[in-house]
Amino acid sequence: MSTIVVLAVLLSALLHASWNALVKGGNDRWLTSGMIGGFGGIGALIVALLFLPLPQLHHWPWLIGSGALHSAYFIFLVNAYAHGDLGKVYPIARGSAPLIIVALAAPIVGDVPNIWELIAVLVLVAGVIALTIEPAQVASTNLRTIILALLTGACIAAYSLFDALGIRTIGPEVANGTLFYLCWIMVFAAIPIITATYIVRRGHIASYIRAHAIQGIGGATIAVTSYGLVLFAFSHASVASVAALRETGVVFAALIGVVVLGERFGKRRIPAAILVALGAGALKFAG
Repeated sequence: MSTIVVLAVLLSALLHASWNALVKGGNDRWLTSGMIGGFGGIGALIVALLFLPLPQLHHWPWLIGSGALHSAYFIFLVNAYAHGDLGKVYPIARGSAPLIIVALAAPIVGDVPNIWELIAVLVLVAGVIALTIEPAQVASTNLRTIILALLTGACIAAYSLFDALGIRTIGPEVANGTLFYLCWIMVFAAIPIITATYIVRRGHIASYIRAHAIQGIGGATIAVTSYGLVLFAFSHASVASVAALRETGVVFAALIGVVVLGERFGKRRIPAAILVALGAGALKFAG
């Protein structure tokens, strides 16, 4: 994996942790997430209509399919957090996704990891799970929370594999292929996200946007930029390595929690963070 790809994914991980911290710190997770998704889709549509070509007929299945998978991820994630807290949902969702991708990347995308790449991915995933898991909380997790968290992880794996194929198919066909793919999938993802948010929080949306518009616009900009960097990486490296390296975001999230939200890092998390760093460093040289 080249240095520029590693740096792109690490920056993406930092940005991903940042907008998730906005959601976690928001007054209403449904409205905060919906606002970020909505503003992201609106901004992407403006950029697409002003500066990018319209999709061709054979592009639509990729763009609509990706948008549907991203919106499914959003809906499962928010519902999982409604039934279980961060310490229960996050390790299951984020830890299961790279493992699913490693298992399916070869038959679906054609990315066959070498033995060192596979070891690096597994070390990094082990660090992610150890860093985020709270044994006492997970032991008390109900079945509904586990199922929703696993479905969230499956959605992460699904959109990662789908987008790795999509960007490699569409990217070379159009100018600014990564930006083109990013903008249009964000547009199609925003439609069901806005619809779901309206269904569950109608009557509160306008007042929430008035009070938190800057937060929503900032979060949307960060989230869209974060995934744009991932798409760039998908077009230059194996999907399993990119997906695993992106999970370094849990370290950034933990640091943001300590510095910004006043959370404790804890001695138990130090060796886990070292595992994540070792796995991330090994991926630089394993591919």
